[in-house]
Amino acid sequence: MGLAVDFLKPDRDGRIRPEDAAQALRKDTALVAIMAVNNETGAVQDIPAIGRALAEAAAAQGRKSPFFHCDAVQALGKVPFVLSDMAKSGVTSAAFSAHKLRGPKGSGALWFSTPIEALALGGGQEGGIRSGTESIQGAWGLTLAAERAKAGFETHRTAALELEAVLLSGAASIPGVQVVPESRTAGDPRWSPYIVSLAFPGLSGEVLARALSDLGIAISTGSACSEAGRSGKPGGGAGHGARGGKGRRILDAMGLPPELALASVRVSFGSASTRSDIDRFLDAASTLYRRLKT
Repeated sequence: MGLAVDFLKPDRDGRIRPEDAAQALRKDTALVAIMAVNNETGAVQDIPAIGRALAEAAAAQGRKSPFFHCDAVQALGKVPFVLSDMAKSGVTSAAFSAHKLRGPKGSGALWFSTPIEALALGGGQEGGIRSGTESIQGAWGLTLAAERAKAGFETHRTAALELEAVLLSGAASIPGVQVVPESRTAGDPRWSPYIVSLAFPGLSGEVLARALSDLGIAISTGSACSEAGRSGKPGGGAGHGARGGKGRRILDAMGLPPELALASVRVSFGSASTRSDIDRFLDAASTLYRRLKT
């Protein structure tokens, strides 16, 4: 649309270095957008450090800090996350989605630290930012889901950390399987315990996902929100058959070799997941890997 866009390259762990964000800041940079928790690897970005780096770089240029947007869909209710801390970190806006909290699909929230000017004028709903008939039941469902997530945060996170440890330990016991990135260990706060990326060298991630799906086990080769467009198929949210062998954008950016990237799958779980779910996945994945790998 005639605007220059710079893309920041993550390190091998999938994290954005604050100094890289600061160095990329130009005097005319209007917007910086960072995902708080990556939805394919679980990498948690240091949003406060990035915000401070941007503020310092902007001050050195004699300008105001740019509009700083945070995609917090995978963060709310999953990792320690307080809006007041975000505001102190220089974050201008943050986006959330109800379905990640077991709320109604199609409902979300957009938080601002300061008022913004609407792109289009209308009836004045949503504080004048997004005019139109509001989904009252969706907003109520999101509110209820957020309240429940907050109340059960410590309990659910403790359970997720336990499942993460079981999953990583079990994956390490399967010959040839690699955790992505290899530096990840159980309980490391640099990753969300709810999302784990695993590589099965010699076996396409798409093949493994389809084989597990036939057994009633749902995993994916990527995030639901990005797979359908690349596969060219409607409803590609499961991640099956996506990319068509053309690579894996997130893992490619991390410098993962193509053969490992295409052999990777994303395993995610939530507050309803159990130890038996993880054990069943590990048993099935181990059996399929021995039978199908080349």
